[in-house]
Amino acid sequence: MTEGTPNPAPNPGEGGETKPAEGKTFTQAELDQLITERLAQQAKNKFGDYAELKAKAEGAKTVEQKLADLEAKHAEAEARTLRSDIALKYGISAEDRDLFLTGSDAAALEAQAKRLAERAVDQKKNGNRAPKEGGTTTDAGTDKDLRDFTRTLFASAQTD
Repeated sequence: MTEGTPNPAPNPGEGGETKPAEGKTFTQAELDQLITERLAQQAKNKFGDYAELKAKAEGAKTVEQKLADLEAKHAEAEARTLRSDIALKYGISAEDRDLFLTGSDAAALEAQAKRLAERAVDQKKNGNRAPKEGGTTTDAGTDKDLRDFTRTLFASAQTD
């Protein structure tokens, strides 16, 4: 550069600061544009990696969620295995196991299975029976007044 020529202002697109040439006046629109560009550049420098950090945080959440899902599946598989073992021990069918064995720990499942097995033994011993099947019950004296009133009412309606 020569001594007599002033330094040209760096190009705003090259990342340098824009300095107006000495003695130049700016309009309000130009000044607003310069300020807007400077603020945008500052925001970019300050928050430029925000999107990247946000993506990493979301990735960490998904890993944590996957871990929680796997732990839940593991606990469910253990419970299903325990149910199957207890059902097999007491001779309970798979349908009944899924329907009746609902306990969350081994002691509760054992108690449910034991009770279910006892009921099955009782049912086999007694067979399918309904003790009052085929019998009739009569309550002749309890609603006699109501029956007489109804007969009288309908009898008078038929004669009219």
